[in-house]
Amino acid sequence: MAKQRIVNTRFWDDSYIVSLTPIEKLLFLYLLTNPLTNISGVYEIQLRRISFDTGVAEREAGKVLERFEARGKIIYSNGWVGIRNWIKNQTLNPKVKQGITLELKKAPRELIDRLSIDYPSLSIPDDRLSYPNLNSNTNSNPKFNVPLERVFGNVKRIA
Repeated sequence: MAKQRIVNTRFWDDSYIVSLTPIEKLLFLYLLTNPLTNISGVYEIQLRRISFDTGVAEREAGKVLERFEARGKIIYSNGWVGIRNWIKNQTLNPKVKQGITLELKKAPRELIDRLSIDYPSLSIPDDRLSYPNLNSNTNSNPKFNVPLERVFGNVKRIA
């Protein structure tokens, strides 16, 4: 599925953005538009990837993310980022709500809880994410999503 992120030109006039250094502006814009973003604004991304894509040293990128978190703009924890107010800036039609819900189910519960998402606006019940993310390795390569029986033949599963 193709994704695109449209950045409103008012982004550059936002009082918070105006106060940032050039590196902070780059990293904030990157968090909004990088290839790993999704409709929920909560996604897995490593500092190493941020550094590689932006050219900002990993240590400096980490410090900037800490500043964003201290200012209440994001949450960055264990390789996952959650952008506060992301959902507030989406057009919440039923299909978008469904997409947001599906993406939030992939994320660690503790990160979702810290974001203080307005679940009633998404029509998500209070037990919204009843199953935790047990495996943060999201390998979407179909070549590796093959049943074990097909790979190993007549091997019996041990329960």
